[in-house]
Amino acid sequence: MALLILALGIGATSCSNVSDEEVQRTAQELLASNPELDGVLVTVENKVATLTGTVADDATKSYAESTVAGVENVKSVVNQIEVVPPAPVAPDYTSLDASINTALAELLKGYKNVTATVKDGVIKLKGKISQSERSGLLEKLNALNPVQIEDSTTVK
Repeated sequence: MALLILALGIGATSCSNVSDEEVQRTAQELLASNPELDGVLVTVENKVATLTGTVADDATKSYAESTVAGVENVKSVVNQIEVVPPAPVAPDYTSLDASINTALAELLKGYKNVTATVKDGVIKLKGKISQSERSGLLEKLNALNPVQIEDSTTVK
């Protein structure tokens, strides 16, 4: 009986002798297994895990916390992770620019003193044009559904 009590006492003592470094390594390995947690670091001091870094949303932040809280020998978790949503992806205007450029070649044949460039769906007009021609040209350009028309033409 005395040996059983001694064995249990040694077992309980050895569990509490797990170093902060070992707990930290285990927690960091768990976090590293999830690509969404690449920006998260864990430090452990006195069995208290502190999470720092950035994630894309609150759900991922909570997931990181619950993952580390589940690590054996972690007493508590201090979650200092910042939520930084990813930057919005800029729209791709490649096909719109191509279709506008194709139509522009034909459209501008009747306007010898006008030039146009297209970038990101924006048509930029330059040159000299009569007022009556300008109205007709702008109407035709609007039919191409550009994002915007920047008219820098001058009336002659």
